Amino acid sequence: MNEYPRTIKAYPKEWIELLDGLTESELFAIDGKFIIDKIQGSTFAKFMEQANSLSTVDFQKNCQEIPLEDWAYNGVKKKKRHEIQKIAPVISELKKNNQIDSVVDIGGGVGHLSRVLAHYHSIPTISLDRNLEFQKIGKERLKKYRRIENAAEVEFVSLNFGSDIDNHDLLAQIFKPNSFGLGLHTCGPLANTLINQTIEFKTAGLLNFGCCYHSLDPKNDFPLSQFYKSNNPLHLSLYSLTLATRSHGQMTISDYQTKERVKYYRYALHLFLVQYFQKKDFIEVGECNTRIYWGAFSDYISMKLKELNIEHQFSELEFNQFFDLAETKMKLREMWLCNLIRWQLGRTLEVYLLIDRCLYLEEQGFNVSIAQYFKEALSPRNIGILALIKK
Repeated sequence: MNEYPRTIKAYPKEWIELLDGLTESELFAIDGKFIIDKIQGSTFAKFMEQANSLSTVDFQKNCQEIPLEDWAYNGVKKKKRHEIQKIAPVISELKKNNQIDSVVDIGGGVGHLSRVLAHYHSIPTISLDRNLEFQKIGKERLKKYRRIENAAEVEFVSLNFGSDIDNHDLLAQIFKPNSFGLGLHTCGPLANTLINQTIEFKTAGLLNFGCCYHSLDPKNDFPLSQFYKSNNPLHLSLYSLTLATRSHGQMTISDYQTKERVKYYRYALHLFLVQYFQKKDFIEVGECNTRIYWGAFSDYISMKLKELNIEHQFSELEFNQFFDLAETKMKLREMWLCNLIRWQLGRTLEVYLLIDRCLYLEEQGFNVSIAQYFKEALSPRNIGILALIKK
């Protein structure tokens, strides 16, 4: 969107023309990273194959679900339940092999994961979170939930992990030699904080799932590894970090149509601002309720111009006529097709970021593996880094 239309020139014209000849259902398949028959043999298909190959990560082999009573997941949503079912057996196996004796759950919230690990796998767990209200709820639930035989303790510790890092004494008490750091979707630089605390305190290891890569500082948070630093790493701007964050999971055709509608309105707003207000730089305007996007374009743009404090004399009819112009439709279609191309690289960028973290941990004396742990349809941020200190 920034510097439009110059940026469109970065996309091969033949790719745009190829995609423009596809039906909605075929574009939906492309968006899902499926190489359909109509594009076979094209340079775009080769591009997709390379992107898919570079982003392929195997599933964790020893990640079998262990059936637990329904009470174990009382109050736990489907996505979280699935994640716990996949993570808990892995950590339980580490404890059985005497590789860890306790877990520190970063951003543990109300403690669903911590409770399952402690009560059903006998692993003492610290649920670390800055939200006191979440922790209060978690403590109350511990009193209500059934406690089975051989259950271990759950301890709630209030700490702003990303900011209170100077509290060295408290962190030293939390990160002990045989403790194991668990970061289920640590946002942005929080993953780096967990990695660095694991290294500093020489703990047993960690299992970390990154997310919100757009919150990273492109200058200070990447790269971490000496290998990347010494081998001309890619310059990841805020836009590429955002793309890595938005490497979405599976969706329905209805989800796809809604995404397309949202983008068309957002693009049209940008084009309108460029044409009538000479605002060539991309302006953040935030999201709105989905029903707004399925209403008239005039309702959407009127609301956004008001939020931006932009005065105007345009009527609803003029707004809608602008959106319905053949020239506008052609530009919106081109921009949408370019984004379908761009989105192919989202997962690749995410894997590129995570490999840097893996290499950094290896350089610091850890055995490291990277794998998918969750079903992408349920939890798109499903790639976990497992690191265990070398004995």
